[in-house]
Amino acid sequence: MKKILFVVCLILLFAGCGFSQKPPWLIKSSKGLETFEANFLSGAEPSVTEANFAVAVEEIKKSGDLNLLQKAWLTRMALQGAVLNEMEEGDYRQIAAAGQVPANENYYMFLKGNISELDIKLLPEQYREFSGALLKGDVLKTGKAIASMKDEPLSKLIAAGIAVRSGIESEAIIQAAVETASINGWKMALIAWMERLAAFHGAAGEAGKATEVWQRIELIAK
Repeated sequence: MKKILFVVCLILLFAGCGFSQKPPWLIKSSKGLETFEANFLSGAEPSVTEANFAVAVEEIKKSGDLNLLQKAWLTRMALQGAVLNEMEEGDYRQIAAAGQVPANENYYMFLKGNISELDIKLLPEQYREFSGALLKGDVLKTGKAIASMKDEPLSKLIAAGIAVRSGIESEAIIQAAVETASINGWKMALIAWMERLAAFHGAAGEAGKATEVWQRIELIAK
């Protein structure tokens, strides 16, 4: 599975930089963040997920690279948004104040849903069509842009979360997130999006559909 921002950046950073082997801090930080991501989305105990994140952060600090440190916190925020949790900025703003990176600040605004303030060209490519549709408030095109992220399952969830928090919501958008979480075995994300789907049906007066979804949730959550 393709990773968001951090691992990709690390690979690019060290490709062709003269390292015959990856430095230990890079290996440990990458592994810590990958494990954090997998545990978070699957619903592992918070103490376990946060321990892995802490490992990643401490290893990055050994390099003194504020750019990568910012990306680690942005990754955490993105994952929280992907499961419809309240996003916690953690140390991001403090680190950004010490050395702001335009691409990181742009992605931060993207996660916060400040689409009108974005430089869309600075976003990862998979989010550009989505951001344009969201900026126009076009629900149908926003849903299609999310659905088109076929090889980017985590990006789908992140985008869907931003859309919902921005008031751009449809059954198609929520269903895309539900199916993505289901296919990847991300139990925590699956339950979060199924709860959103049940609420959506309930608000639309579709009590029968809402009940069916709640029944599925009860079986899965046991």
